Amino acid sequence: MECAGRKVRLGGFRQQALLATLLLEAEHVVPIERLLEAIWEDTPPASAKGQVRICVSAIRRQFVGAGVGDLIETHPAGYRIRLPSTALDLARFEHLAALGRRAARDKQPEQAVDLFRSALAQWKGPVAAGLESRVLRQAATMLREEQLSVLEECVDLELQMGRHRKVVGELYRQVAENPYREQMCAQLMLALYRSGRQADALRQFRETRTLLSAELGIDPGESLRTLERAILAEDPSLEPPRRPAPAEPGPTPVGSLIRQPLHRAVKTSWTDHTLAMRTRLTSLQQANLRLQATLKL
Repeated sequence: MECAGRKVRLGGFRQQALLATLLLEAEHVVPIERLLEAIWEDTPPASAKGQVRICVSAIRRQFVGAGVGDLIETHPAGYRIRLPSTALDLARFEHLAALGRRAARDKQPEQAVDLFRSALAQWKGPVAAGLESRVLRQAATMLREEQLSVLEECVDLELQMGRHRKVVGELYRQVAENPYREQMCAQLMLALYRSGRQADALRQFRETRTLLSAELGIDPGESLRTLERAILAEDPSLEPPRRPAPAEPGPTPVGSLIRQPLHRAVKTSWTDHTLAMRTRLTSLQQANLRLQATLKL
């Protein structure tokens, strides 16, 4: 694992399972019984509590050796790990997701999408991957559910913003990994339809219906069936939202209306004055020439 940008090398399964359990409940005291369950499930040995103390001591040495200090506190009921609020990727995910939901409630979809995407970027892979522990599997399942819920909320907003083409590829991957999530299937169908792929949208519905029937013995929910009928009928309500038309040029400001005639009047007046001066100069030149001709005679 990484802590403060430094690698912390842990021992075997017991140390990894113990630290994962503490991190999943960071800033809270984790009862010793829960740590025993995370490591040994229902069959802890008689020496289990002593082995937990040995694991905690080993993890503390690793933290100190990595230069991050002793992060684990001992309490009468168990242990607690203390971390800065932004140190744990799970805490960052939860914080950013909460901010995204607040922005969505405040009718700020672009900001909400940015926050949701930042939250989802905190995930680097499955929680506690490779650790065979009932406690950790349950926690991982709950967190995965929260991750997918945030993704669905984010995609809903992106579809409202007309970004259907952008999300098609991601939705295909997610539906393949989570084929029973009808909300995600509906999002994919709508994104495909709005991208001009009506046949693909209907094919996705048929595949989901077949899967649910074959594996669970149920039909798709009413909302998914309603969407299929709307796609078949090419219901206008499924069209992507129209972007606001560019604003038409507004009326010319009053100041401009005043300045334009004034400018034309000044320009006309100056032109007339110049022509009059030139005419007068020409008349004087002609009179001078006549005078010179008379003197010569």
